[in-house]
Amino acid sequence: MKTKKFLMFLIIEILILCLVCAYFLISSSDIYRWYVGNTNFIKQNKNCDLQKEACSVVLEDGSRVTLSINPRPIPLMKPIELVVKTKNINLDNLNLKVYATNMNMGLIEKSLNKTAKNTYKGKITLPTCIVGNMIWNVNIIANKPTKSIGATFEFKTGK
Repeated sequence: MKTKKFLMFLIIEILILCLVCAYFLISSSDIYRWYVGNTNFIKQNKNCDLQKEACSVVLEDGSRVTLSINPRPIPLMKPIELVVKTKNINLDNLNLKVYATNMNMGLIEKSLNKTAKNTYKGKITLPTCIVGNMIWNVNIIANKPTKSIGATFEFKTGK
């Protein structure tokens, strides 16, 4: 009888230990990515220049994402404001990633806060490079309950 109880408690303890380990080893974002799949990014029209105007992308589900960067021209080593306006996307925040494509300048990850209906804002500072003429990408990611959709915007900065 005591052996049976001991084995039951041992099995329960091992199960609890496995669950605790799984909790610390598996990130909730990994589980979410597994559930919804990879983010499908739609690129902006090549004729749109974020240095001059706001640019829009229509996503695969028909929703629209418009990015505006202020001030213009986009400066380096000074705070810039990213303003995203959406149509048919209603989330508390949007996530974005900013990175250079022609040189590793690091990855800037930012969560934009909802400031008004369909409007999200945040500030970042782009690093400078002695080479200059950097090409930057801004990936905007909308994590919906059943899938993740995104838009990619590109712009250039000088020295």
